[in-house]
Amino acid sequence: GQTRAALLLERESDALLRLTDRAFSGLFAATLLALLAAIGTLFLFAGRLSGRIRRLRDAAENALDRHGRVRGFPMSNARDEIGDLSRSFATLLGEVGVYTSYLRGLAGKLSHEINTPIAIVRTSLENLEADPQSPDARVYLDRARGGIERLGALVRAMSEAGRIEQAIESAESENIDLRRLVADSAEGYRPLLSPRALRVELPASSLPLRCAPDLIAQALDKLIDNARSFCPHDGWVRIALVSDGDGARLSVANSGPPLPASMRDKLFDSLVSVREKKAGDGVHLGVGLYIGKLVAELHRGRGEAHNLPDAAGA
Repeated sequence: GQTRAALLLERESDALLRLTDRAFSGLFAATLLALLAAIGTLFLFAGRLSGRIRRLRDAAENALDRHGRVRGFPMSNARDEIGDLSRSFATLLGEVGVYTSYLRGLAGKLSHEINTPIAIVRTSLENLEADPQSPDARVYLDRARGGIERLGALVRAMSEAGRIEQAIESAESENIDLRRLVADSAEGYRPLLSPRALRVELPASSLPLRCAPDLIAQALDKLIDNARSFCPHDGWVRIALVSDGDGARLSVANSGPPLPASMRDKLFDSLVSVREKKAGDGVHLGVGLYIGKLVAELHRGRGEAHNLPDAAGA
């Protein structure tokens, strides 16, 4: 139980500090290299992932063309979630494309199918009118005649819209003087718009433009018909054509009621109309401005509507 001896080992502190620093430096360097490698791997993975997501976003944004038709959607063969998402998008857009094609051809099919029963009903009404009828029966016959005429006008309007859309798809452009086209068309509108005043504002010189002249004339017809519907008999309609950079701006204005604020952004949609139904008025499906927009977009332009100053018209 007694201490017989003691052994003391000594070492200089500088050597111990150098050993500690060397061990810490090695550990820090290894940790830093591992951290840089992990960050680089994460950046590569994130860059590849974000690139695939951007391509998927671009494909989704370009899935529909300016006319609402479905384009092909690229499917990915990857087995991860993004690949599954792209395949789901492709399947969904394929079904939407089939349904859209069906809807586009529906108007033509309906107009073709409805024409036969309309002809049968019209013939039956003509046969009934040939026989002597009581005054009460004559009233019902007149109502039936008005209804069948309105239905026939509706079918003709649907067929016209379908034909114009097909014409837009197959339109061929040529170089013309747009000023002369508008001037010639305006002279033909004067008796149609009478007693309304027609004002025509044209550039001083010719305005060459490469376009589809028949479609330009169709669009102008729709704009004039729209202006005539809303312009009072003592009002005015103005056609203006100005050069706009490499293109042209064609506008039709009319005195009358201003545009409804809630419908201003929807006027160029298909089957949208703000006309009030009046007795003896024709059938308006709301395709006139829509056709005008399609013609403008075919020529890399656009259609827009706004009110005149002081709410004098549109």
